[in-house]
Amino acid sequence: MNNLPSPFKSHKGESEFMAVYDALMQLWPVPYETFEIPGHFGCTHVIASGPKEAPALVLLHGAHATLTMWADNIADLSQDYRVYAVDLIGQPGKSIADPCFTKRDQLIPWFTELLDTLKIEKANLVGQSYGGWFTLNYAIHVPERVNKIVLLSPAACFLPLNRQHQLRGAPMWFFPSLFTVRSFKLWETHPDFINTPEKMTLFTKKVKLLYLGFKNYRMQGESNPDIFTDGQLRSLQAPMLLLIGQQEVIYDPVASLERAHNLVPHNEGSLIPNASHEMSYSQARIVDERILQFLKDNA
Repeated sequence: MNNLPSPFKSHKGESEFMAVYDALMQLWPVPYETFEIPGHFGCTHVIASGPKEAPALVLLHGAHATLTMWADNIADLSQDYRVYAVDLIGQPGKSIADPCFTKRDQLIPWFTELLDTLKIEKANLVGQSYGGWFTLNYAIHVPERVNKIVLLSPAACFLPLNRQHQLRGAPMWFFPSLFTVRSFKLWETHPDFINTPEKMTLFTKKVKLLYLGFKNYRMQGESNPDIFTDGQLRSLQAPMLLLIGQQEVIYDPVASLERAHNLVPHNEGSLIPNASHEMSYSQARIVDERILQFLKDNA
């Protein structure tokens, strides 16, 4: 699979992106194994941490964020689980999509094939933002392969992304620069997360990776998340945990939780205080505790 064409626009752009990616991986606090998994839809980059004989837990990152975003969560989650962090195919990262990958519907057989290769019969899935949308979409369409799902600040799903998100995000998509990406992420981020020099340094590194992805990567497939119908949500078989930052800005968090509560059969959820869209890492300890308790209950 190494002969697949690079999804990056230039060798220089790819090198710049990978340098920041690898620097962020230096923050991964526990041992890990790296896998490049070939399949019909390309080659998928996966990081595995935790005991090999433990139950499997799969992490799916937000748009453009890469699997490096889970560095703050992995120590807690990998104590009792074999955790697989995945670079979503078609997104900036180390996974390489085959040129035939054009529509997001192809993500479903891609992920099923990945679970088959990892020998995961029924998966516990955790998804953040776009990864949350992907998680819910997969659980609705392939219920027999899913055990439990956790959605962290999922993009859309229950409510459409608001107009502020569209207006503030457009410059980042059409005129990618450190300024436009930083401005958007500052809007998405709770002020308490960037109130020290150390926090701001980490924030700046994450922004740089996002910027280099927007600038240098040729997006493949459709990635715009949308809301699910009442019927789709009622059909969800897997137990679901939904966590949203109390200060979430991409939609009304209270209304999103309410719609999920009214429609999803096996659902629990709550607001996480002092957090916006960065909740999964700014409130990592609280989020991790909720995830682990949910996975443990009625296991």
